[in-house]
Amino acid sequence: GCRESFLAFDKDRSGTIDVWELRQVLEAMGQAPTEEELFKMISEVDDNMSGSIDFGEFLKVVEKQKERAENFDDEEDMIGSFVSCGGNADKSGHVKKETLIKIIKHDFGLTIDIEDLINKVDTDGSGEIEFGEFSILLSS
Repeated sequence: GCRESFLAFDKDRSGTIDVWELRQVLEAMGQAPTEEELFKMISEVDDNMSGSIDFGEFLKVVEKQKERAENFDDEEDMIGSFVSCGGNADKSGHVKKETLIKIIKHDFGLTIDIEDLINKVDTDGSGEIEFGEFSILLSS
């Protein structure tokens, strides 16, 4: 797995991956790092200050990226979804039950029983889904 990935991206067979090769690795993982982020990643693991990373350092980058992706995406995606449905970026506000039903059934064409799920998480019965309820709904 990782050894093959490392070799695949070590284009010049130098035994190390430079910043440009690292960009290709991360883009292949579905990420789009900025140049600043790339240099930061290398500096975080570049124990010998060579400006590039060897296989051991590469494993640390992959591990750190997995952790970042797990922690960052879930919360950011949840807030993004909440906002696009009518809530606020600071997690205040709410999504109207009708709006959520329309998005799930009509926009996405999903056949799940969204009304039942909403009734289960909308504990105060307001027909307005607050961020906490929204998170539970999308996680179930």
